[in-house]
Order: sequence, then C-alpha cells, then structure tokens
Amino acid sequence: MLGVATCANVSGGHINPAVTVAFATLGKFPWKKVGHYLLAQHLGAFVASAVLFVTYKDALDWFDPNRTITGPTATAFIWATYPKPHVSILNCLLDQVVGTGLLMFTALACIDTKNLNMPKWVHPFILGFMISALALCFGANCMAPLNPARDFATRCFTAIAGYGSEVFTHRNYWWVGLFGPHIGAIVGGWLYYLGVELHWPDTRDDEKLGEHHELTVALNSANGEL
Repeated sequence: MLGVATCANVSGGHINPAVTVAFATLGKFPWKKVGHYLLAQHLGAFVASAVLFVTYKDALDWFDPNRTITGPTATAFIWATYPKPHVSILNCLLDQVVGTGLLMFTALACIDTKNLNMPKWVHPFILGFMISALALCFGANCMAPLNPARDFATRCFTAIAGYGSEVFTHRNYWWVGLFGPHIGAIVGGWLYYLGVELHWPDTRDDEKLGEHHELTVALNSANGEL
C-alpha cells in the first residue's frame, strides 16, 4: 500500500513484475520499459531482504543458527515462500494463477475510468485490502507469493545469506513463485479486458449528460445575450 501511494504518480506504482508484464501485453505500458521496471522491482526486493536480515540478525542467530528451511526452527519462509508438505507443485501453480489473476483483475477495475472511476487516492487502499484478502484466502497452499520479485529476489538473497542452494532445490518449487504470478496476471488482465473493458461505449452516459448540460447552458446564455 505504501509503495503504491508513494510511487503511483512517479512510475505508476506497479511494484509487481507480473503486473508490469500484464500491462504491457494489454498495450497499457511500453515494452521498452519493461526490462528496467523488472530489474528495479527485483533489486528493490533484494535490498529490502537485506535490510530485514540485518534488522533481525541477532534473533535469527539465537533461534535458527543453522539457517533452516524446514523443521521447528525454520526461518527461510520469512523471506521466500515454500509449499506445505501435502500440496503438490501443480496445485501451487494453479493457486498462483488464480490468486494473481484476481489481483490483476482488481488493479484494472481500479484504474478503469469508465467503470467506477475511483479517485487515485483510493487505489492504494483497495489494492492493499485485496492483497491482504488474497494472502488470507490463498496462503494455506504455498504462502501466496503473488509477486515474482517478492519471492525470487528474496530467495536469491537467502541463498547467499546462509540458507544455501536448498532454497532452490527444496521440492523444485522455486519456479512457481516466479512464473505462476506472471501467468495469472496476464490471464486476469485479459479476462478483465475481454469481459468488461472491451464492452464500454466510447462515451459514458454521465459524460454525455455533462456535455448536454454544458451545451444547454451555452445556448441559454447566448439566447439571453440576444
């Protein structure tokens, strides 16, 4: 929520690589800028991971000195996501396609001026609430990555921060949080476009009424002058 509120008028406040790519596929964002955005998003997540690690290093050394991924003292999940033992990798992928699809659908509904035409200051709250709801609803399977940078960049950091290569080899799950959200965001974005945005008239009824009112006022003024 803070990131969207801070950066919305600067860079669009995407924050999420999956959202950036989905916007590009819909023609709402230039492809030539996608690489820069993805690099910045992953770098931001990596730096944030380092800040969190330094902040809690003493607690980590006390509780999980061996830097474990599973078990009663596991702490790797503080950064990246990991699937529950009873959930298949395919189920995790489906989980992320559905969850991130709903997130992208919500984002497009927020910025669609022909829908509710929400004021910009409302967007961070709507998106923040939706992300919280998705984390609660879809967190049981694989902790709801929803954002490739939030999962992959943080996984890379933990690999060099003492957790080792197991952050990638554990159940061969690492790619789900990277590719699943991208697939979901594209699917959700196109579902909104084909199901909602594509069907709006060129001019909304309230815009037509406004134009009619302005024309009426202008004509009345002209008649009064005559």
